[in-house]
Amino acid sequence: MKEYDFAVIGGGSAGFNAARVAGSFGLKTAVIDGARQLGGLCILRGCMPSKTLLYIAEVLHHAKHANRFGLKVPRASADMKAVHARKKHIIGDFAAYRRKQLKSGKFDLIQQHARFIDPHTVELSNGRKLRAKTFLIG
Repeated sequence: MKEYDFAVIGGGSAGFNAARVAGSFGLKTAVIDGARQLGGLCILRGCMPSKTLLYIAEVLHHAKHANRFGLKVPRASADMKAVHARKKHIIGDFAAYRRKQLKSGKFDLIQQHARFIDPHTVELSNGRKLRAKTFLIG
């Protein structure tokens, strides 16, 4: 059974940053994430997709009101296929960067689901057990 000082369940923004900080203090650290796609809720389905769409809407708004700035924009409209392609591209870039960070070797990345069997032990979906002095659910 592997033992850690600190283990995080969830490799999203909170979990990744907690593991990064713990590792920088010299703690033997693991990130446990059983998601099909690494990256976390914020990058994959939350903050990044919504903020990308909001920013695109803001750019369209400015283009439609460009005359207020002395600019002539003949016709501003949204091409929704292109908008969603842009959103998908941005999410893909951020998710790839997060995967690279998670696989950097600064801590162990364990791509399994986990369930607690006691306060310091989890059982992974592959049946193996892992112990940690401290767990954080990210």
